[in-house]
Amino acid sequence: MRREVLRFAVPGIVALLVVGAGSLWLALTVSTDEAVSDARGDARLLARGAVEPAITDDLVAGNADALAYLDAVVHDRVLSRDVVSVRLWAADGTIVYADEADLVGRVYDLGPGELEVLAEGGSEAELSDLSKPENASQRRYGELLEVYQRVKTPEGEPLLFEIYQRQSTIDSRARDVLGTLTPLVLVPLVVLMAVELTLAWWMARRLEQSNQEREQLLLRALDSSEAERRRIAADLHDGVVQDLAGVTYTLAALADKADSAGEDDQARRLTAAAAETRRSVRSLRSLLVEIYPPNLADAGLEAAVSDLASATIHNGTAVTVRVDPTVRLDDEVEAVVYRVAREALQNVAKHAQADQVTVTLAPQGSEAVLTVSDDGRGFDPGAVAEGHVGLRLLVDLAREHGADLAVESMPGEGTTVRLVVPG
Repeated sequence: MRREVLRFAVPGIVALLVVGAGSLWLALTVSTDEAVSDARGDARLLARGAVEPAITDDLVAGNADALAYLDAVVHDRVLSRDVVSVRLWAADGTIVYADEADLVGRVYDLGPGELEVLAEGGSEAELSDLSKPENASQRRYGELLEVYQRVKTPEGEPLLFEIYQRQSTIDSRARDVLGTLTPLVLVPLVVLMAVELTLAWWMARRLEQSNQEREQLLLRALDSSEAERRRIAADLHDGVVQDLAGVTYTLAALADKADSAGEDDQARRLTAAAAETRRSVRSLRSLLVEIYPPNLADAGLEAAVSDLASATIHNGTAVTVRVDPTVRLDDEVEAVVYRVAREALQNVAKHAQADQVTVTLAPQGSEAVLTVSDDGRGFDPGAVAEGHVGLRLLVDLAREHGADLAVESMPGEGTTVRLVVPG
């Protein structure tokens, strides 16, 4: 049961890991985008709430008082541990204001994204290219995020407000968002997997219980069948067989009496009737062996095979049974030996027309060998084996128990059935 649950659980766990990893990657992407969006929001608030109200028309012309006023506002309300630099650009690339005074008045090329924000408004964020000349002084801060926002002078002239934020701040915000999203993503997956494993375990338990119940029913059916076969065999043996045996003795006695009285015709008829009832008794005893074979554990293999031989071979064929007492077999292998011997003896009775049959069971190293030989008419094994269902079944039975079954025969040379079983 554990193996079956694991066969179900392993693909589920792999799928959970794949889906979980994909979900975490998606959550990380979403959290990073959310952190950048927050940075754009911060820039928008700073631009609208602090910087744009402090911009005067004289600032673009480079008025010292206007620059000093804006610089005071920037240092007081904009610059912080996270925002490390602020710039204000004109459309021609001139730095109108910077928190670093030596950059004011310098002209640099604006990128397409920056020009788009100037023309259409909105905001834009990107990693700062610290290799640019205007960013040389920011290299000491490490990786930075540039955020652009359009602002206007009182006369409506568009300017580009730019702040530089530490990337570590963005990463920290992303981790915070990821920490919030991760339980929302993973907990339902883990709960779903736990529910599926619980259901799989429950179903496996139910299946195992069903198998056990089916096995118990099968055992009961076999026990019932065995009991019924035993009852039928007992009824036949104690009833019909005994009655026919009594009739046989009576007929034989009457035949002797008629013969003594000189009633030859009557004696022949009675003798024939006695022979017929005797054959019927033998047939019934053979049937009893088929219906309810002797108990191998109680009677022993030699006695069981001897009974089988006497019940099966009743056409005048001499049968010799020799079982080496040193041979020790477990119950299953002993049953296989008995079944092979039974099939071989039945074939002798039906087909061989033999005068002599020998059944032997002897040790051979760590194995035991059953041999059933007759001096009958034999056959061609190649021509018969394919259509002989009983023989094929015996071969399969032998293989299931680690045994080897071989049949050797030639027309007119008799037949030998050889079974090698583990000792």
